[in-house]
Amino acid sequence: MKIIGSGAEATIYLDNNKVIKKRIKKSYRIKEIDEALRKNRTRVESKILDKISIKAPKLLKTDRKETIEMEFIEGPKIKDLLDKKPSLAKEIGEKIATMHNEGIIHGDLTTSNMILNKEIFFIDFGLSFFSEKIEDKAVDIHLFKQALESKHYQVDEKTFDAFNQGYKNAHHYKEIMDRLKSVEERGRYKKK
Repeated sequence: MKIIGSGAEATIYLDNNKVIKKRIKKSYRIKEIDEALRKNRTRVESKILDKISIKAPKLLKTDRKETIEMEFIEGPKIKDLLDKKPSLAKEIGEKIATMHNEGIIHGDLTTSNMILNKEIFFIDFGLSFFSEKIEDKAVDIHLFKQALESKHYQVDEKTFDAFNQGYKNAHHYKEIMDRLKSVEERGRYKKK
């Protein structure tokens, strides 16, 4: 078993052909709050992996407290491909529309959390949650747009246009895109 990633919330291990995600205990938190947070995030992430219909790692096992075992997805990350293939963004838009139509908010929509293996797989649902709110869907897209602007700035407009073509299948598409404009305005106001 070897470590293949670690972040503020979890350490990720590769064991044969499965990924093991173990949420890290936070000593600065009150023990009961820390346990409740890790347990809740583990349960929600497990439930999302079990329910989601777009390509994502298959849930293999969870202790429902702090550990999730899932399928390992082989392939390059979209962050390394998108500048040369901005048309991939249409498929990203289609899949995010499907996810949002299922009431799933990813919470960390960056091209680092997408892998190409014949088609695009979404990974890292650690910040995901269930919501039907237009605001939550608009914020999810705003995060994706910010990731494009920072990592893929040479193709971000072309890429977002392609994304938008795919995302048109989202329920309440117009309302979400209108709300996205107000989310962006709030962000601009804060920066001043």
